[in-house]
Amino acid sequence: MKKYYGTKYNSQWDASTWTIIALVVACCLVNLFLDEGIAPLIVCLVMLVFVVTCFLSISYRIDGNNLVVYQFFIPKTYPIDKIKEIKPTKMWLSAPATSIKHRLAIEFTDRSILKSTIPLIISPVRQEEFIQQLLSVNPEIKAK
Repeated sequence: MKKYYGTKYNSQWDASTWTIIALVVACCLVNLFLDEGIAPLIVCLVMLVFVVTCFLSISYRIDGNNLVVYQFFIPKTYPIDKIKEIKPTKMWLSAPATSIKHRLAIEFTDRSILKSTIPLIISPVRQEEFIQQLLSVNPEIKAK
């Protein structure tokens, strides 16, 4: 696996992220009270670790002309020079974004990059700095 460098931006957590974690914990606690034994506790802990690991594994990196999106610690690169527009969004689709309120939609000039008409939805911390760094690489990006 190729090693990427450059500026790293973690995915922003907000109340929605903590709500999902709280729901997993609540479901685990209900099972603990309904069932006896250690098995439900182990299953619940594994579920909780999985959900938190999924959230912690999402990050973004700007490495030269590449936007690198990490999901489950696996990098996927997108060319910054193919970004057409970046704008705030409240779209519920969330891949790979952990926040619901602080999201950016990235649209590309070439539809084959995402193989979809839906934009790339991300939620980096320090969004203004993130956008400015993308603009320094490709000043033709329309930023709203």
